[in-house]
Amino acid sequence: MSKLIAVFGATGAQGGSVLRSLIKTGTYHVRAITRNPNSGKAKQLASLSNVSVHQADLDDQTSVSKVLKNCYGAFLVTDFSAHFEHKETKQGTDLIDNAIKNNLSHVVFSGLENVASVIGKPCLHFDYKAAVEDYGLKHSNKISFTSIRLPAYYQVLPGMMLYKIEPNKFVITLPMADKSMFCMNVDEIGDCVKTILDNPSEYKSKIVPVAGDKLNGKEIESIFNAHLAPNKFMYGNFSLEKFLSFGFPGVEDITNMFEYYQTDKMHRDIHLAKRLNDNVLNFNDWVAKNKQQLLENISKL
Repeated sequence: MSKLIAVFGATGAQGGSVLRSLIKTGTYHVRAITRNPNSGKAKQLASLSNVSVHQADLDDQTSVSKVLKNCYGAFLVTDFSAHFEHKETKQGTDLIDNAIKNNLSHVVFSGLENVASVIGKPCLHFDYKAAVEDYGLKHSNKISFTSIRLPAYYQVLPGMMLYKIEPNKFVITLPMADKSMFCMNVDEIGDCVKTILDNPSEYKSKIVPVAGDKLNGKEIESIFNAHLAPNKFMYGNFSLEKFLSFGFPGVEDITNMFEYYQTDKMHRDIHLAKRLNDNVLNFNDWVAKNKQQLLENISKL
């Protein structure tokens, strides 16, 4: 009999990856949880085998309790950018309490570490998730809880981190000086989560830090130039202060994240990621594999 898993954020990047991985073998049936089951993405999910779409809002724990009923486990990702407020911690801790009340066996949470304790400045989208992670681990006597810590997505680098200075010429705006940062293909997260759910005793009460690669700005520049001609790319080596001046919503939080990255205290494990999912690609191979789609996306910048 297949196990029933509630996947929150099922129409998003992480949740969608997890959903697609869980339904591949028939071992799991997925409840795809979304705030809007009538959206185009939700309707696409409803057409898949072993998937049923359900409405719930993490701010409404009555709706959450309904979708958790009779589930074996849940995958939870929270979204700071949806509100820029201190909601994530309550959303996550309330869900853990709800999962315990509904007798779930396993919760896998997309967690992060506490940045404020390292750099003395808040990085809210990290710190709020860190509080949920801590709460889940403290309650591991009541439920199997695993926090999978992810790095930056490959998909962000040829999108948000590029600035066009003239036709076919771009600056990489990553504010990392000469330091390297961990990153990973978000589409490969799902198989990592599936392996965790397949082996609950091995990953109970564990923090699982994963990545596909670790790169500095010049290496990213080189990979882009090797694969994405006729475009030309230059690593801008922007300072944190310059990046902060861009002024987009949440820029202070993102700037503090990059300051944390520069400390080299962030830990992710590429070998562990490949043990969980042997199809994890490094950045060079991912760019080569997705060359045409990337060129199309970059042409729209």
